[in-house]
Amino acid sequence: MLTDALGVKRLLAPWDYTPDAVQTYGRALEAAMRHSAARTVLEHTVSAYEAGEDVAIRDILAKMDAFADVCGESAYTMRMLPYLCLLEPAKAKYVSVGLSETIYHDSFADLLWKTRECHRVYGVWGSFVAPWFYRFFELRCFALGRLQFEAVSFQADAPLPRGERVINVHIPSSGPLRVSECEDSYARAVDFFGFAPGDTVPFVCDSWLLHPLCAQLPENSGIRRFAADYQLLYVIDDPNYSDLWILFGKPWDWNVPALPEDTALRRIFKRHLQSGGTVGRGYGLYQRKG
Repeated sequence: MLTDALGVKRLLAPWDYTPDAVQTYGRALEAAMRHSAARTVLEHTVSAYEAGEDVAIRDILAKMDAFADVCGESAYTMRMLPYLCLLEPAKAKYVSVGLSETIYHDSFADLLWKTRECHRVYGVWGSFVAPWFYRFFELRCFALGRLQFEAVSFQADAPLPRGERVINVHIPSSGPLRVSECEDSYARAVDFFGFAPGDTVPFVCDSWLLHPLCAQLPENSGIRRFAADYQLLYVIDDPNYSDLWILFGKPWDWNVPALPEDTALRRIFKRHLQSGGTVGRGYGLYQRKG
């Protein structure tokens, strides 16, 4: 099992972590290994995962929060430690079911994207959305190139039957949305999830990228072109504005006048908020020929 900073450095080498992030995770892991209760939690987590047992990941993350002060690290940093300890066992599971090194690498790059987000928003190497990651370890969600996919049930009443199997699309914050890269990902997903050539493959997306405000972006916008593939089925208003940190790169504090407006996307959303509008997410369907 992962136990020291050198192990962390070796483990994270395939991804583009900054030296400071690697050092922070190494330091936090060594602090946890010196704390008997924290070490026990990490060891039991790895043992349960390797044995195929249920892992109560939210309970584990809450325990890591409790060790933050004694280990001298942010809770956001401590919440990454169980996942770092599970990376090598997860690789063995991917290999055991015939998944490629590329799928493993791209899927677990999500830890890197969320690490960067946490540092950008809070100035800390870690994650403030840590429960999200476990779907990759459960072999439920996979990155296939630029986009991530998981099989889910349809969550609308039409045009498909509610509960029908569909492929949910997630868009990590790993760079621009380029049409060619998205097309490549969709093509990979058709094959990965077992659809035959010529099948109509139902993709769904539940994201702020599908919010109608994004249609105001320039026609060559990657976000607008991504959303254009989807039939918008409904909009989910979010009174807590949970996704605005993604758009503005800072914690949502209800101070609309202070929001940055250095991009077209930010200007559009800021104007909408200043006019008393609400924001949220769109849920859409993209029926693509395989």
